[in-house]
Amino acid sequence: MKRLTLTLLALLLVSGSAFADAGEVGKNLTVKTFQFRNKQAEKAAAVIKPLMSAEGSMNIQPSANSLIVTDLPENLKKISTALAQFDQPAQAFHLTVRLVSARRGTPAEAHVGPDLSDVSPKLALLRYNVLESLGTAEVAGKEGEPGQLDLGAHRADFHIGEYDPASDSLKVGDFRLSRRDGDQLTPMMKTTLNLKLGQTVIIGVTKEAQSQRALMIVVTAKR
Repeated sequence: MKRLTLTLLALLLVSGSAFADAGEVGKNLTVKTFQFRNKQAEKAAAVIKPLMSAEGSMNIQPSANSLIVTDLPENLKKISTALAQFDQPAQAFHLTVRLVSARRGTPAEAHVGPDLSDVSPKLALLRYNVLESLGTAEVAGKEGEPGQLDLGAHRADFHIGEYDPASDSLKVGDFRLSRRDGDQLTPMMKTTLNLKLGQTVIIGVTKEAQSQRALMIVVTAKR
């Protein structure tokens, strides 16, 4: 009954600030309410779950967009730091997508088009040595926003997800590449990407694994 009373009291005392004061529960545990301005409490729960002790517990309050967390004082310090980093306004990022035609040719046919020297060593490992650029596009967007890129004969659609400061990576969900056929779009592939900022990710689209030709999608995310 004592824990229930204190838990309800902590909820009633949530103020306009992001984090409410902590209160003691029993001898070793402390309860603290976290209220979020920018992110969802349900997602915050997933962030702190690995940080909680065996004695810890949490209660999601969707109507108040808050979390009531009960745990050891030393754990609550780590949790407070993690949630302060998590509950940031939507950040802006730049996404660059390049389409590359890749072919396995003879040594005499080997050719790397302009601005593709950064990806040619990786594609050479797959024995693709004839590379031509089919289009490049860049877009700026914030977390939670949809995006679209026109790549000539192709179009890329995606949704910018959340940035993870722990891994310095950005999730790009529902990434779809389509080919233009007149006024129609023909889907070619769909995937979800986790892009470490500044690193280049290459995705190959082929009819079969040993195909001599492939369409390469080169994606980079930066601030």
